[in-house]
Amino acid sequence: MSGMANRRKILISAGETSGDIYAAALIDELLKCGDFEIHAVGGTQTARRPVTMLYDSQNWAAIGYIEAIKQAPKLLLVLRNLKNLLGTMRPDLLILLDYPGFNMRLAREATRLGIPSLYVFPPSKFATNPADVADAARNITAVAANFSFTHEVYKAAGANVEFVGHPLIDLARPSMEREDAFRCFGLDPARPVIGLCPGSRRSELEQLLPLMLDTARLLLKDDPTLQFAVPVIATEGPDVYGFPKADLRRQIEEAQLPVRIVEGRIYDVMSISKLLLISSGTATLEATRIGTPMVIVYRVSLFTEIVARLFNKLPEFIGLPNIILGRMAIPELIQHDFTAEQLAGRARELLNDPALRERQKRDMAEAIAHLGTSGACGRIAQMALRLLKAAASADGAK
Repeated sequence: MSGMANRRKILISAGETSGDIYAAALIDELLKCGDFEIHAVGGTQTARRPVTMLYDSQNWAAIGYIEAIKQAPKLLLVLRNLKNLLGTMRPDLLILLDYPGFNMRLAREATRLGIPSLYVFPPSKFATNPADVADAARNITAVAANFSFTHEVYKAAGANVEFVGHPLIDLARPSMEREDAFRCFGLDPARPVIGLCPGSRRSELEQLLPLMLDTARLLLKDDPTLQFAVPVIATEGPDVYGFPKADLRRQIEEAQLPVRIVEGRIYDVMSISKLLLISSGTATLEATRIGTPMVIVYRVSLFTEIVARLFNKLPEFIGLPNIILGRMAIPELIQHDFTAEQLAGRARELLNDPALRERQKRDMAEAIAHLGTSGACGRIAQMALRLLKAAASADGAK
């Protein structure tokens, strides 16, 4: 990068928790390669890097149409401001991570302004909508494909795409030894742990955690030696993405169950758990990487379900490992099927059958094979450097 005049400007836009984590890891890789002026939209992890934070996206996640409608006015204002910023700042590169409904609008504006863009976790990363893929192929300078089949569909659409693999191959690893994790979390190493993973969004904590606690109560009747851990994202303030931590602790205490809340150590919780009861989302793929058997659950409001059925073709599966494999390798309980009784029943099957758990682990290993090898963030950073070099050459030729 020494041949470039001054510091090159990069604007990074990441929505939701997983995008924030991957953006932070990518920033680390970029800063190993050169001295950049980085402006970012992201969450708590991104904010810990030496960047200029433009907006905090940690509360942007919305589940369902009502939640999305509530978010819309704020996000439209942010989008308008960012489009204006693209025109005034004119960054040398726009890097987008996931969050397609928002980020594709930035990509189109960047195309209009002649600003190169790099998209990580591009729209329809599971190739469900050919129109979205075609639109993205037209409006994104380069696509970093994190799944092997994403690479294939974008290549067929004529995009400038590279298969880089998935960052969680490197990131989804426990940080502590097993014994240290038990001690740190106040858990008994002689007793089985079940991880209750409702997600980080406020609506998930409100809707899913109570059912998971009811499930824990049912399972304890069968096996009083069980203990439970609820991993949540680590945040600086008194809330977990708008849900007061005090309310979370009170909910756990009132349940009068052997449950521990663990902040910021989800991979360690996953690694010491015999079984996970887990909300659909990126966490299911992280659990797949770690190799812990699980039951995937999800529930949205009745209104959201009705609208979804009216206007969308519902996917055959919602769990990411099942989507990758194209079959129901991991049990799913969705909407009305997600009850404490049903979830306890599926959990008992896995807890009592070692062969069933081993089969899940084999299926998980097969799913992870679609995510490439270690070093994804480094490969994405190299794509960014090539785009910056090409932009500098084009500027020099003018």
